Amino acid sequence: MNIWKRASVALKDGTSLIAADDLLKAAVVKATNHDEYCIDPENALFIYRHVRATPASLKPLISAISSRVTRTRSWVVALKGLMLMHGFFLSKTTAAESIGRLPFDLSAFGREGNSRTSSSSSRSGGFNLFVRAYFAFLDRRSILFHDGNRHRYDEESSVMIRLVIIRKMQVIIDSLVRIKPIGESVRIPVINEAMENVISEILEIYGWICRRIAEVLPNVNSKTGKRQADVALKIVAKSMTQGEELVKYFVFCRDLGVANAQEIPNFVRIPVDDVIHLHEIVWTDKEEEQGGEEETDEGENGEERAKCVEEGEEEMERELIPVIDDLIKLDDDEAKENEEDDEPPTAPPVVDVPDLISL
Repeated sequence: MNIWKRASVALKDGTSLIAADDLLKAAVVKATNHDEYCIDPENALFIYRHVRATPASLKPLISAISSRVTRTRSWVVALKGLMLMHGFFLSKTTAAESIGRLPFDLSAFGREGNSRTSSSSSRSGGFNLFVRAYFAFLDRRSILFHDGNRHRYDEESSVMIRLVIIRKMQVIIDSLVRIKPIGESVRIPVINEAMENVISEILEIYGWICRRIAEVLPNVNSKTGKRQADVALKIVAKSMTQGEELVKYFVFCRDLGVANAQEIPNFVRIPVDDVIHLHEIVWTDKEEEQGGEEETDEGENGEERAKCVEEGEEEMERELIPVIDDLIKLDDDEAKENEEDDEPPTAPPVVDVPDLISL
């Protein structure tokens, strides 16, 4: 960084430091400084340790972070503020579960029509997009964990509740893979640090999804009903496409030099018998509802079953992207984002099953 830029950064942060009236607010300013080449882990760790020791301090800290990112037009400050918030979750800070929806909105960051923003839009447009994507993920994650959905997943939960929680976690993964640096911006330390956070989050959440899918599938049977089996099939199909997307995402991050993406995790497969069993439940019930089917011999039943499996795959392809409104409560913005950003999935083969991360 040249001397004039360093002087500008020092002046901007110096003014905020003078205005800070306690150590915590000063730590927030230092942890979210304007220097994209300087990461300040010491002050971030100080904040996390303080919150763990004094959970009541989380609320004023969040207020300070919110004030900092809301007033800035610097993508560096905004991103560092988001990373500081994200750190509460990554560091397993229990008090962070009380946050819920983030108390600030960066969904339109960099889109304001004022002259200060417009003058630098061509230079910082890619960074602003990165900030918006990071905010979209973090806001969604904070809402989900505030609802306690993940922690309601236990042996006493109904099959449907567990399926809904898994599907919501898949939505979080979708928002994570939308966070992508443009060009050589990943070489900037603060961007690289943010991408390491993203990879860490993907590994944890997707690993959780994989374990829960393997756990819940054996519990989906004729007694639980066709509806549960139908949802389970959609989750399995989504897991297939999501696994493929994550492989591409890891390769992308590895090529950009993200440290914790240098090794692509090993993959395992969902048992074929479980997938076929789900098909049988769904399509047998559909045949019974239609009625009027004449009985056939055993050989004809086998051919009909294979045909139903193929037709089931085609229907899953058509129904994969739309959100199941009566099961997963996503707001209009999230639904619109999925329609705009998601690519149409390819039809999954009849006997192929999704790849899952083995942790």
